[in-house]
Amino acid sequence: MTTTMTPLNGTDRAAAVRAAHGQPAPTQHIPMGIRVTKGPGASPATPTAAPEDTPSTPTTPSTPHGVEDLLRMAAGSDLARTRHLGAKIAGLVEDLTARIEAEQEQRREREAAVAQRRELAEAEATLASQLAEVRQKLRGTGRDSAASPQRSKRRPGADQRAEIRAWAVANGFEVADRGRISRQITEAYAAATGSEVAR
Repeated sequence: MTTTMTPLNGTDRAAAVRAAHGQPAPTQHIPMGIRVTKGPGASPATPTAAPEDTPSTPTTPSTPHGVEDLLRMAAGSDLARTRHLGAKIAGLVEDLTARIEAEQEQRREREAAVAQRRELAEAEATLASQLAEVRQKLRGTGRDSAASPQRSKRRPGADQRAEIRAWAVANGFEVADRGRISRQITEAYAAATGSEVAR
């Protein structure tokens, strides 16, 4: 059996002979990505992974927090462009603040209007219910008043005639307990009391 010994990847002739006879070869550094072929009976070499570089954490320069700090630093900058930009941003911040405040005020007004309309609707419903109750009561009492219209009309006159008789007796006039009262007495009663006498 003839063994062909070809140095591979920097391997010398002695190493190739050892590999052909199944003898372990000395450990050597194998460049990444290159496969090494050994002779018969030799176990395939395991590529050694190159060590990974640990990424370095970039350092972030410290910056001031908050818009007010940035605007204050921009106003004190030595560069005119930076100062101009800071003044422009400050104006935009003022406009934005005013707009937000206006929107909040409009939102509060809308909510107040909605609440007022709700209260008015509830009050309207309450009044409608009360009005319905009053109408129901009026329907019940209307029959009684309609049944005796003459009595309700005669009552105020009868009361007034009784008052006229009492006044006439107290002031020395002669008047009957019943019947028609003379015109002289009624005119004297009206003049004395300032009342209007029903005919």
